[in-house]
Amino acid sequence: MTNPPKKNLLKISITALVERTGHLAIASVLYLIKLSAFIYQTLLPGNSTDHGKRISRRPVISQVIFSGIDALPAITIISLAIALSVTAQFILVLQSVTPEKEVIQALTQIVALELAPMLTAIILIGRSGSAIAVDLGNMRVHQEIQGLELLGINIKQFFVLPRILGMAFSQFTLAVYFSGIVMVGGIIFSAVLHSPSNYKYLLILIDSITPYEILLFLIKNLLFGIIIGATACFHGLRVEQSITEVPQQTQQAIVNSLVLIFIVDGLLVFAA
Repeated sequence: MTNPPKKNLLKISITALVERTGHLAIASVLYLIKLSAFIYQTLLPGNSTDHGKRISRRPVISQVIFSGIDALPAITIISLAIALSVTAQFILVLQSVTPEKEVIQALTQIVALELAPMLTAIILIGRSGSAIAVDLGNMRVHQEIQGLELLGINIKQFFVLPRILGMAFSQFTLAVYFSGIVMVGGIIFSAVLHSPSNYKYLLILIDSITPYEILLFLIKNLLFGIIIGATACFHGLRVEQSITEVPQQTQQAIVNSLVLIFIVDGLLVFAA
């Protein structure tokens, strides 16, 4: 019995790789279509009623408290650490080779507009996104959501929309808070540890931020928040009957949220 030629084995391996890549690409596109449709149907104004709007305010506030206010201690500690280890060090290194205004411009682009929103989103994914997926998944397992649907309650308006809105608002406000501490704290740390003359960067910082950068910051963080909240709800509602599906869908929600925010961030950087 003879072994198949190596050339044939290589051809089979390449074919299998191409097929696997094609299946993965198709599955990814279908997933994005389903998730986009889920977000559109949830945010579509025509799907809401006056009653739905009234009952959704309290869950939005609760989501903001859980995702935003309760996350402040963790955000504060991490932002202070970044201010000391990154921003202050950047200032000390860059000020010797670039003009003062360019130092702040570089810090604004790298730390305030890129690093702060990304780290804030990662924290919210691990802390709040996973909790939303687990919460909705458990409600599906215990037939609570199915019971509400039988009563004619719009689940997207009652459960999903408040979580998406709360997450979007929390992402934006926490990113502003994170960026402020990272930039201002870094300047103060550099002044205390190196030279008091570095306090001058506080005045330069105020003048260096442009309206376009503020708009880009707003759009990026709102998109991050919508993606995190919608992905968590989408996977939580995909749980069927088994309790073992809850951690599986939660893991998928975390991974897919991370991938999507990195893709969106890259697209916004390219577009800018």
